[in-house]
Amino acid sequence: MKTAVDSSVLFDILKAAPGAAAAQTALESALAQGGLCVSAVVVAELGRYFAKEQDLTDFLQDCHIDHVPISLESALEAARIMRSYAKNKGPRERTAPDFLIGAHAIKQADALLTTDEGFFRHYFKSLKVITP
Repeated sequence: MKTAVDSSVLFDILKAAPGAAAAQTALESALAQGGLCVSAVVVAELGRYFAKEQDLTDFLQDCHIDHVPISLESALEAARIMRSYAKNKGPRERTAPDFLIGAHAIKQADALLTTDEGFFRHYFKSLKVITP
């Protein structure tokens, strides 16, 4: 089983947040069940926590997380769900990166590991959502 990892989980680990231990355990559990991946969106969001690009690359490698580029099919799925979100007057706090992460997971992985389960369960109904 391939699990896409949301930046929220990795933020907890990097910042040693109160949920860091649970996030690390969930990451290890998902890895034991198969591969881990992130999209370019997650890589970009993580970038601000690293002084050098190589440090970010090393972090992902140490966590056994592969970068899987977002396919056109995933981008189109994100656009479709964003249209639905806008049509239903969803709060303006959600932006394209949120939808791209969810669409990447639903089209190019088997599950999404995230701390933001409410949003992803609501807008990506068929996505298997795993939380720490």
